[in-house]
Parts: sequence; structure tokens; C-alpha cells
Amino acid sequence: MNVLILTGRFGMGHVKCAEAIKEEIKTKYQDANVTVIDFCDYCFPRASKLIYKGFELCVFKFYDAYNKLAKFSNHLNCVPFKRVIYNHMEKLMCTYSPDLVVADLPMCVQYFSSFKKKHHVKIPFYVYITDITIHKDWISKHVDKYFVGDRICKRELIDNGIRPENIHVCGIPVSASFNNHTEPVKKEAYVLIMGGGLGLIPCQEKILTALNNEPGVNATIICGKNEELRNEIIAKYKNINAIGFTDRVSDYLKESDVIITKPGGITTFEAIKARTPLYVIEPTLEQELGNSRFIKRKGLGVVISNRDDFSAADLIEFIHNTERINKIKENMRVLSEGFESSNPIDYIEAA
Repeated sequence: MNVLILTGRFGMGHVKCAEAIKEEIKTKYQDANVTVIDFCDYCFPRASKLIYKGFELCVFKFYDAYNKLAKFSNHLNCVPFKRVIYNHMEKLMCTYSPDLVVADLPMCVQYFSSFKKKHHVKIPFYVYITDITIHKDWISKHVDKYFVGDRICKRELIDNGIRPENIHVCGIPVSASFNNHTEPVKKEAYVLIMGGGLGLIPCQEKILTALNNEPGVNATIICGKNEELRNEIIAKYKNINAIGFTDRVSDYLKESDVIITKPGGITTFEAIKARTPLYVIEPTLEQELGNSRFIKRKGLGVVISNRDDFSAADLIEFIHNTERINKIKENMRVLSEGFESSNPIDYIEAA
């Protein structure tokens, strides 16, 4: 079976999800041929770097404008550059001859759905939604199955005309490397700090100062590609382990008792799989707000809605509160055990 997965680097979560789906397929169905395509790179090879840079700038510098644009586009129903995209779609179909097409990016959903309708394509089309909230761009009647992170997401799809039997609550796929079902005995509390690719989180200085001065706390911050931040932390905070870009995120996360982070969909479900309670401060993007509500509703950690409400003393108390930490870990275990399979070929095989 040939499986084609369409994704993009609008936040690395989509790419991580695509790789996790590929990993899950190959683990169970070794003979499957799985190809992951960066849709933006493929369709706009000369402009993709500029497109991604523009997105990154909007998200990290002008997030208010980004949120307003996201809300506005939620009321639109347009697919620009159709002719160009259709040519690339035809090339994709000829090159990879997929038996199944999977997408985890809204623009891929709209473009392939439009292509499928125009050319009467019969190939099954499965979509993985990488946040708890639903944007209109995710929705199309030409999608054969949806895979979502929570039942509230399923209800939103049903309200938008998607048939319940075509929606599966499986969590958001993350790599098996995040599996953590053991509880090693530790003398110190381990805390991981992650702020997305740029290594930035609200109240960062207050957090690092509190952790740096707290006995019995071993703190690590992943700065990603932000070398200036890493060097600054190394010079200023002697008890904080500052690292740059790493492919060992799963190891750091599994070793930690708490993760302080931005509530991206993938990061949230990586923490769930690793059984690591979340501590979130002031989510800003629309999808982060939806993910934060999910974290609070399911009892997966602490959400500080406004940075003015942040208290270093409360953070330290939470880190040392073993009973509360264990309760959150149990909530994560129960939630995970209620998920359906996230392996797309399972549903092809059962059809």
C-alpha cells in the first residue's frame, strides 16, 4: 500500500504529527510505502522559505494580527492558486500512485478536497486535526475520515455536518519515543522548559530565577536555534541546564516531573504520552487558547491565563506537590487509554 502524507512547517507540530503517523504505519505494516511531503515546498519551491518566514514573524511578533486574520478567514470559503496547485496535485498522484492520502494541515485539506472533487478522485482521504479547536479550513465533505484529539473536537465536526461514524477520537499522534509508563525514584524534581522553536515563553526571567535559586530542583531549558538566548542563560543562571537544538526532546520530557511550555497541540499530546504534567503561561494564539481549555478541562496541568497572575511561589509549590503531580499523571493515563487507534491503515483494513 502506498500512503502519501501532506504536511507543512507552519509550526513544526504538523511535521512531527506526519512523522508520527508514518512511524505508526511502518511499525505495524512494514510493507507499506509511506511518503511525507512538505506541501508548501512542493507547490511553491521558490517562495516557500519566504512564506514560512512570514508566518513565523506573524506568530511571534504580531500574534494579535494573526488571531484576527484566523478569525476572519474562518468565515471565508476560497482556495486561491487553484490552477497551479492542481498541476502539482496531478504530478503528486502520478509520481506516488497513493492508495491513501493523509493530511494534517488545513491548506492541504482544502486543496486536495477541491482537487478530489474536480477530478472525481476515488482515493480515500484522511485528515488529522493537530489542535483541539476547529477552524473552518479543516472541514470538507470530501474527507473520508477525521482523526481528532478530543470529543469536543468531534462534536464541533458533527455540528458542521460531518458524520459521526467518520470521526475517530485518537489523540494527536506523537512519536512512540515519548511513551513513558515507568516512575523512576528521583531525589530532585526535574523541570523542562520549552517555548517553541525560538525558545521563548512568558515570564521567562522570573521562572528561571525561581528555578535557579530553588534547592532540590533540576531545570533544563531547550532554547532551540536561539543561541543568543542559550548563551545568556548559561552566563546568568548557573543552576539551569541550557541546551540548543536537540533530537532528544522525548528523553528530556520523560525524565521531567513538569514541563513549562506553550500549549501547542503536538507538545500537549507529547506531554500526555510521556505522563508529564503541563504548566502553561498566557497562551496567545487562537489554537493555543483552545488547547489550554482542554488542559484545564481534562486536569492535565496548570494554566495561567495572564502573565500578571504568575506567581513564582505557586510554581515552586506545584513542582514539589507530589500528590497533585501524581493525580495529573493518572488523568493523562486514563485519557490515553480511552483513545481509538490513530493508525490510518487500520481503518482501510477494516473497510
